[in-house]
Amino acid sequence: MTKIGTSLFEEGVEEGEKELTIKILNKRFGNQLTEEIKDKIREADKKTIDYIGDNLLEITIEELKELLK
Repeated sequence: MTKIGTSLFEEGVEEGEKELTIKILNKRFGNQLTEEIKDKIREADKKTIDYIGDNLLEITIEELKELLK
């Protein structure tokens, strides 16, 4: 795969991780997970998404908001 192809693939994987994270958090928090929070998740860096993913079962909505400031 070319460098461009690899880069596009990695971007696609990261976008998929973000959308899956949003889907799971939406099931957990329902309407507390606002569009603003979802947008911040979509804009978050990989380190933040990994942290949220590692703590999906324990993180509170307040912690999530603080993390995404």
